[in-house]
Amino acid sequence: MMRIKQKPEDFIVEEIGLDGTIYEVGKKEKWEKGSGDQLIFVLEKKNWDTIQAAKKICKTLHISQKRIGYAGTKDRKAWTTQIMSLWNIEKEQLERLHIKDMVFKPLYYSTKRINLGDLKGNRFTITIRDVTDIKIPKKIPNFFGEQRFGKYRPITHLVGKAIVNEHYKEAVELYLWKWFETEKEEDREARKRLEKEQNFKSALDYFPKHLKHERTLLSHLSQHPNDYVGALRKLPRKLLIMFVHAYQSYLFNKVLEERMKIGLDKKPGDILENGVPTGPIYGYEMKLAEGIQGEIEQKILEEEWLTLDDFKIRGMPELSSKGMRRPLYIEINDFEIIEKGEDYVKVRFSLPKGCYATTVLEQLY
Repeated sequence: MMRIKQKPEDFIVEEIGLDGTIYEVGKKEKWEKGSGDQLIFVLEKKNWDTIQAAKKICKTLHISQKRIGYAGTKDRKAWTTQIMSLWNIEKEQLERLHIKDMVFKPLYYSTKRINLGDLKGNRFTITIRDVTDIKIPKKIPNFFGEQRFGKYRPITHLVGKAIVNEHYKEAVELYLWKWFETEKEEDREARKRLEKEQNFKSALDYFPKHLKHERTLLSHLSQHPNDYVGALRKLPRKLLIMFVHAYQSYLFNKVLEERMKIGLDKKPGDILENGVPTGPIYGYEMKLAEGIQGEIEQKILEEEWLTLDDFKIRGMPELSSKGMRRPLYIEINDFEIIEKGEDYVKVRFSLPKGCYATTVLEQLY
């Protein structure tokens, strides 16, 4: 069985900017002064996920996390680069910053901060161990990967489903006490005890300190026991949106599984993007396909007891989603084997934003 991510150097992720620039690991970037109050820079890091890195940078600079921006999130077990912005920070301040396993490469000043989605994609250089040969993929089903749902606690889509259905009490309870064997033992036991006792106030005494989001919910509910919407709103908005997106991703994967039974080639009634059939990221303004693809999309909605209008979340309108279409498959045109050893293969390829390297790796055998 193949092994990946044995060390950060085995999984290199280099962000591709909107203009096609690949921000390479180990490369010195050229400083171009520019103008504006946003300092744009490349963060090169190992053993940090993006959210943790952003928090650490802001804490070290003694600034609010609202002042940092980034285009996409990157895994912890990887060697990665990505574009970021910092508001009202000078280049010299960033250059004086020393954080283990992070390198800061200032680029220029700008009037525009970096926001989620401000990237073209990512280039991956991955060492696959315990293999001798692989097949080169061309057309990859565009599934959302396990990162979208949670690797050790796959809960995000379940919470998102409850929010879309406006079952806010259920959403909070799922997040607080649904446990998995893959979690730490102390986390599991805390969740089990809370589900049994359902005492939010006393749970603050034994819930692990590192479960910060859970403790945020508990703190609010200990003072306002039935205010589940208010409790959810204490969580970061990006996290709440991620719940809804995870449920949309889960539904897309269900549609794609059904479509694969009849083939991914173009069918009458498909909605195309650059000549590729698309599937639904369901939302209240999204258009369903016609023909057999439309039948699949309607079937999944009915199985989930949903309508498109349900994505207008009236109790939390800030989480409502208009929806969009997503290609059903990815065409890989730059896949290459760059190194082979007795028991490993190193490969390189690029993916558009929102696509997952794990979905490519699963197609190599």
